[in-house]
Amino acid sequence: MAAADVGESVTVAVELEFSHEGAEYTAKRTAAFRKRTQGDYDGEIIDDDLTVAIRNDGETREPGNPKNTLEKVIPERLSDLFFFDGEDIDELSQFENREHVQEAIQNIMGLTILERATRHLETVAGRFEDEAAETGSDELATLIEDKKEFEQSIEELKTQRTDKQRAKKQVQERIQYCNQQLENLEDTKALQQQRQKNLDSIDDLEQEVADIEDDLRAQINRNGFITVGMPLITDTAEDINRLREQGDLPSRLSNEYLNTLLEAHECICGRPLDHGTEPYGQVASMKGDVSTDGVDQAALRLVGGLEQFSERKEEFSTETAECIANRKEKRDEISNLEERNDDISSELQEMETEAGDGLSIQELESERADKLAEKENLNKEIGQLSEKIEQKQTSLDEIEEEIQQHRDKEEEARLARRRQYAAERVQHDLQDSFDELKDRVRNWSDERVRTTFDQIASKNYSAGINESFSLEIYREDQDGNRVTTDISTGERQIASLAFIGSLVKIAQDRYENDSEYDYFTGGIYPLVMDSPFGALDNEHREEVSRVIPELGSQVIVLATDSQWEGPVAERMSDRIEQQYWLDYQQEGDENGRPLTHIRSEQAAMAGE
Repeated sequence: MAAADVGESVTVAVELEFSHEGAEYTAKRTAAFRKRTQGDYDGEIIDDDLTVAIRNDGETREPGNPKNTLEKVIPERLSDLFFFDGEDIDELSQFENREHVQEAIQNIMGLTILERATRHLETVAGRFEDEAAETGSDELATLIEDKKEFEQSIEELKTQRTDKQRAKKQVQERIQYCNQQLENLEDTKALQQQRQKNLDSIDDLEQEVADIEDDLRAQINRNGFITVGMPLITDTAEDINRLREQGDLPSRLSNEYLNTLLEAHECICGRPLDHGTEPYGQVASMKGDVSTDGVDQAALRLVGGLEQFSERKEEFSTETAECIANRKEKRDEISNLEERNDDISSELQEMETEAGDGLSIQELESERADKLAEKENLNKEIGQLSEKIEQKQTSLDEIEEEIQQHRDKEEEARLARRRQYAAERVQHDLQDSFDELKDRVRNWSDERVRTTFDQIASKNYSAGINESFSLEIYREDQDGNRVTTDISTGERQIASLAFIGSLVKIAQDRYENDSEYDYFTGGIYPLVMDSPFGALDNEHREEVSRVIPELGSQVIVLATDSQWEGPVAERMSDRIEQQYWLDYQQEGDENGRPLTHIRSEQAAMAGE
């Protein structure tokens, strides 16, 4: 493109040959680009073509729809799982990527088909709802329109939130880059490691503060009423004691006392006791069958019970005071650590040493601080959007309840409602089945990831898929409970590779036992990864290079010379079937245009 004239077109092509189920495939994609300006090195695409040739039993044919042919070999929904950037693969083990993990599991098991079915049924139910609106009352039609407006508003807010979350991810990646650069520099390594240690301590302390506040809330829920009600409790106990001492509370519920009540035509509770009424008869029936236990004894027991509240109040006050003091201590520790990190940041911003990529340490730290502030703002905006979504959803729920009440009264819309309800019932049943199957598949994936990770990991950790569909590394305590642990980039990468390897095994199992699931037959898929060792030190390079050959029946790895040398070559050289070198030359041909030469293993050994 650099050598082309303005308006001239350049045609490029890529051809891939591979075998699948006994047939030889040749896929070729051709594209033509037109140069728009003198400085245009990308060009404008003006033509694009894809062809596939299949050779089987000595005959070659070209299918009419090559894209669908390739889709059957490797479905597009699975391509991201088996063709990926190795330096980013560790992101799968981060909590914020749990939706990607869940999506990957659903894709590999074909559960997306069931999910689409539930969404389709939801659409059908909405169409029948529209029919009900057409035959229903004007008020019902208005409510349905309001409902649609709220649903649209919620979707728009969710889209905004997704955009903010995507922007936050990009900011976080830049922060991680700054942290990595600072940790790699000799002048800043110790400061960055200390800062990260402080941040980890702050995370632990903030969790402790959250636990303390949970404990405080629990104590207030159990005993908080005592503080508010204590004056009333004290007054009640004093009044009962005073009445008993004055003799206003009789020592026994005697016949004489009951006759006094009947003659006064009024019960001690204030209810009239008129002759011949049911209350009169109930009091009269007590004569001759009164308790020998005096009322004053009951009053003493009541006063004793009330006095126990005073003891509980003292205990409650002591416990809450201890919690508050403990919380203050933790918050003071957090403030001290944050001040230390501020000092580290100030120290880094005074360093003008070159940090790489044309940035000084001062500029790198300033960018990191700016990105942290940007991330905090994004978190606030995401929180505000989530709050708006929740408020809108509450209003939507109220409207749906009103709609349901109107539907119950709309006889003319009965047929449309029956259809809608039927679609909703099927959709709910299918959703329940989908959720149950998804959970079963998650448990299966968890077992596969754990088995694969245990086979290749060198440390006393295990890995799995938790109930939130997060890929996590953990250890088991004495009771067999999972305890998550902080892990390095290398360990996250090993866990993520174990997850990918498990998906490959699941796909192969489905391929060999496809009768159980008609909607997904599986397959034997290759793995293609670019630069899986770039962000790793030698120790983790050795572990990852031990993992990679075990991930699938065919694995293709792209690596630079510096990444390949040392532990990677030692681990993987004897597992290689084919090896190629790509040599880039800036001024390769006679016209000075760059070229890339591909050398086979034999050519490289011969020095060609």
